[in-house]
Amino acid sequence: MDAVRVFLGISRKGERCDQVKADVAAQLDAQRKLGVKITPFDDVPETGPANRGVWFRIPNVTAVFADLNRSTAISAAENPKDAAFAYTYFVRAMAVSLERFSAKYVDIHGDGVFGLFSGQGSMFDAAACAITMRTFVENEVSQKFRVDASSNRSLTAGIGIDRGTLLVRRLGLRGTKENEVWAGKPLNMAAKLSSLSSGNQVIVSERMFARYENFSELRRRALLYSCGCDGNVLGGGLGIPIGTTRYLWHRERVPQNLGFDFANLHRLKTKWCDIHGTEFCEALVTGQRRGR
Repeated sequence: MDAVRVFLGISRKGERCDQVKADVAAQLDAQRKLGVKITPFDDVPETGPANRGVWFRIPNVTAVFADLNRSTAISAAENPKDAAFAYTYFVRAMAVSLERFSAKYVDIHGDGVFGLFSGQGSMFDAAACAITMRTFVENEVSQKFRVDASSNRSLTAGIGIDRGTLLVRRLGLRGTKENEVWAGKPLNMAAKLSSLSSGNQVIVSERMFARYENFSELRRRALLYSCGCDGNVLGGGLGIPIGTTRYLWHRERVPQNLGFDFANLHRLKTKWCDIHGTEFCEALVTGQRRGR
């Protein structure tokens, strides 16, 4: 009897494998006959096209990817409560930040969260969002995690930014098993950059940073330099000369053999100032000083 059961089990599994093989072949043949159509599209859509092989091609997309550092050290098997707190707080904080800074598309990818920005002013929104996310991880996410999980561990994040052209289409199985598939360098490069973080850092591609350096004087001041207050409520801010402030970004060569298609990256290790952060953030997003 046992031998018969084993034989029947193997036989049924073999039939299933044959059926899967046939189904996949049929799907690929149908797609091959349908072909692929690339359609220009001006903005990041909420959902990608799902019919007749159409892909949207979207230029000038800024991708922001936030990754929870050393997430594998938070073992769901050994410390399920710690893992639940860490992922819940991190994902919610990052997703809400991206949405509030007008990311056109937000999604979760494993222990990472990404947002896509397009349209006028999107580069400024993306930069301000990334620094805000980094600030929240240090000021809010990590502190709440340490208290609620009763842990001595500090949560940190790497946040990568890149810009370029993306393709998108909705793929999968009909019903609830479909999702957007994004193809192109910006999202891949932003994810790779985020993985290079050691501690809470924002890391930007060389081509993206070149755009930041060509901002208006006020936006460059708000993004690239410190406020110079040294914790003094009465000092610092956007009004003091750049010469009395500190340049915040560190330029580095990218690691070799990791698939980057640019030579340098720029790394930010600081958060928004507790005193002047809101002023700097608003100047970066709006291009104007508060009250003027």
